Amino acid sequence: MTTNARGGWKFERTSQRDSSGWRNAAIALGLLLAAAIALIVWQTMRTEKLKRQLENTRQQAFYSLIDGLQSVETNLSKFMVSATPGEGALLLSRISMQAGEAQGSLAQLPLEGEPIQASIKFVNQLSDYARTLTAAAAAGQPYSEMDLQQLEALLAHCSVINNQLRDMLASVPDSYWSAANANEQAPLVRAMDTENASEYPSLIYDGPFSDGKHEGQAKALGIEQVDADEALRRAVAFIGAERVQAAARTADTSGPVASYGFVVDTTDGRLNVHVTQQGGEILWIIPEQGQYEQILMIPDCVERALAFLTAHGYGEMESSYFQQYEGLAVINFACVERGVLLYPDLVKVQVRMDTGAIVGLEANNYLMNHTERALIDPQLNVEQAREMVSDRLTVSNERLCVIPLTGGEKLAWEFIGKWSDSEFLIYIDANTGKELQILKIIDAENGQLTV
Repeated sequence: MTTNARGGWKFERTSQRDSSGWRNAAIALGLLLAAAIALIVWQTMRTEKLKRQLENTRQQAFYSLIDGLQSVETNLSKFMVSATPGEGALLLSRISMQAGEAQGSLAQLPLEGEPIQASIKFVNQLSDYARTLTAAAAAGQPYSEMDLQQLEALLAHCSVINNQLRDMLASVPDSYWSAANANEQAPLVRAMDTENASEYPSLIYDGPFSDGKHEGQAKALGIEQVDADEALRRAVAFIGAERVQAAARTADTSGPVASYGFVVDTTDGRLNVHVTQQGGEILWIIPEQGQYEQILMIPDCVERALAFLTAHGYGEMESSYFQQYEGLAVINFACVERGVLLYPDLVKVQVRMDTGAIVGLEANNYLMNHTERALIDPQLNVEQAREMVSDRLTVSNERLCVIPLTGGEKLAWEFIGKWSDSEFLIYIDANTGKELQILKIIDAENGQLTV
């Protein structure tokens, strides 16, 4: 717009090309803005949907935990009054399955703290112990008085947890795993705290020191922190990329050994895998299916498992005890350092007895305890230590080992021998000559047990 010679205004039309350019730019900008808004809305809706799905999964896991622990208590009480071996074995089988499911439910909840770790350990041990007694019953072995005492103690411990959970449900309307503030525990963590309850026994059922030692900081993790993507990469590499067909995230765990959770579909079935957040080490692998045709013998499975551990950098390992369940071999391995067997540094490997494939691994004890020991030179030689063993025991084998005990580790001489047709393990302090531990070995159809 300009002025003409007579001082009036003169309007000049903007070119059609310039007008069209601005219009197209405005349209493009509008489309980009609309797309950005749509993307934000979609992401927000997707995030909310994922949050709802996660919360629904946690709610389902929570109520499965409540039902599972109640069923465990009910079936344990039924077992205590059962009079027939068949009914007892059926109840123990149910207890093992229900306790295992309770462990899985706990792992899916966003909880941390010593009470939760202790509860996971409790249901894990209960599941394994019930399964062990089921196998022994199938082999025709009666339940010992010690078995009944331990099951009664486990029942009492389970009852305490269930009573506290019922109290929580009656007093807390919701937000079971959310604390009111940073100084408080979540209601569910408080409910799982059994510090003031009577302690259940340390269960030893698949090796002399399978319960191991879990106090303090893990010694074999290093200082590296890995993210979930790197943890998944390591899980796939550990299992073998050629075996992996698909993988997805599941619930993480916290506590002394925090881990990322994954479910991995392989050529050998679906595996639940946890990788430590510190160090990126395999914490455990559990197969969802555990029934296979029994083709291979235990020595073959031991050989496969040992080769697997060696290939994955575990160093010198030695197999000790084993059990087998419906075509699945579970083999205990302990580290060896300068000829000394390190029982605290325990790794359990699960092997399919049809193909020899490795489908399970439990390395919690190893990761918590594995370190170079400075003091593994005994003050007593084997002859001096043998003098501390009862003359009634006919010794067939001896060796130097490190064993976990309450309050720490001990360097000990292990003596294996027989008395009155029964086989025993005797542990003598390699420095003082004190008798530290006596265990009885029980031969079952599915492996050896120690009590």
